[in-house]
Amino acid sequence: MLKLWKCVLALSVSAMLLSPALAEDAKPKKPKVGAAKKEQPAVQLPKEIELTDEQKPKIAELEKEFAPKMKELREKLDKVLTEEQKKARAEVTKEARTSGKKGKELQQAIKDATKASDEQQKQIDEVEKQIVALRQKIREKVEPILTDDQKAKLPPKPGEKKKKGKDKKSA
Repeated sequence: MLKLWKCVLALSVSAMLLSPALAEDAKPKKPKVGAAKKEQPAVQLPKEIELTDEQKPKIAELEKEFAPKMKELREKLDKVLTEEQKKARAEVTKEARTSGKKGKELQQAIKDATKASDEQQKQIDEVEKQIVALRQKIREKVEPILTDDQKAKLPPKPGEKKKKGKDKKSA
């Protein structure tokens, strides 16, 4: 009888010691990069712009209106590239953002990394034009909702900087 109790005691002690190790293995694994990534909102405002309680539902309504269209365009863009190209694009985008590349410099780095064929590049350019046009339309709907102070915090419209530069040259 004493042997039985010693055996039960030894098993229970070993079970207590192993349970934390087994529980650690049961923790959910982190999802792979790119798997089920969070969808970007269609209406993107700088962090400096704080919306009032009156503005929030109006912006949410615009998000509902434009999110499906933006998602469709992003999916179209995603279908153009192979998995290797997508992986290269993601790595270059991450590196470029941390190094501070923006605009055309960022686009060129992505273009160089993906090594898209002429046909792929043609499709990418077409979809990107559609995305830019949709963003313009979104901005036109957002601006009337914002105050003058909030509008001042918006990034310049594409082409605005160029216009200012041309004015200086002609002067």
